[in-house]
Amino acid sequence: MPRPVTTEPAGQRPSPAGPAAASPAASPATAAPGGIVARLNREWSWLSEQAPDWSCPWGASLGQVLAAVPDRPDAVLGHLIEACQAGHDRAGRVVVQAFLGKLVRLSRSDSRLQPDDLVAALWIRLARYPLDRRPAKIAANLVLDTRKDVLAERRELACLNAPPAPDRLTAGAVLEAALSLELVSEPTARIVATVYADGLTSAKAAARHATSPAAVRWRCSDAVRRLRRHRAALVELCVA
Repeated sequence: MPRPVTTEPAGQRPSPAGPAAASPAASPATAAPGGIVARLNREWSWLSEQAPDWSCPWGASLGQVLAAVPDRPDAVLGHLIEACQAGHDRAGRVVVQAFLGKLVRLSRSDSRLQPDDLVAALWIRLARYPLDRRPAKIAANLVLDTRKDVLAERRELACLNAPPAPDRLTAGAVLEAALSLELVSEPTARIVATVYADGLTSAKAAARHATSPAAVRWRCSDAVRRLRRHRAALVELCVA
């Protein structure tokens, strides 16, 4: 059985300058036996032998695709992100595995950065990474964005209800307006409604939607940030 692979592109190891020089991890990621990193590594021990479920020029197995990252990081990571955004979760899983070592080191260097939160934040970033605007230095961009998102998440999530006309700006109404404006997807709206409309905790919402509490927190955080940017349009639609 192959060992979990968490390689770093040759010549692109993090420098003393910090996260801006970051690239996928160079050494195997290690963590507590029951932690998310250990679980992902155990999963990768068999997943690495599986074939990509999309048209991939970088290898016949997921392990081979991961091994191709060091030589051409932007090309391979860009391809994987594009495939992930097209609905191929295994492509995103390769990217997560490539960054596990770096995420572990970030967590060890800053107690505010927990591995579960970093992994969940990375998944969110993969789903929305703007390849057309940021096709270069993808590894560094992902690490910086993931770290920034985790630190931002530590601040209390803003309430979805806006001050004017509070009786008509309930969480449910705002989410319905967001769906009509295509600001959130239906799966995200369901999870956010569970927390903001139904009042469930992240753990209980995770159990209802068969996901993790970290994933719930990140879906909510990502949605709230997007809705905040379009607050005027949402208020106008809700009170019309």
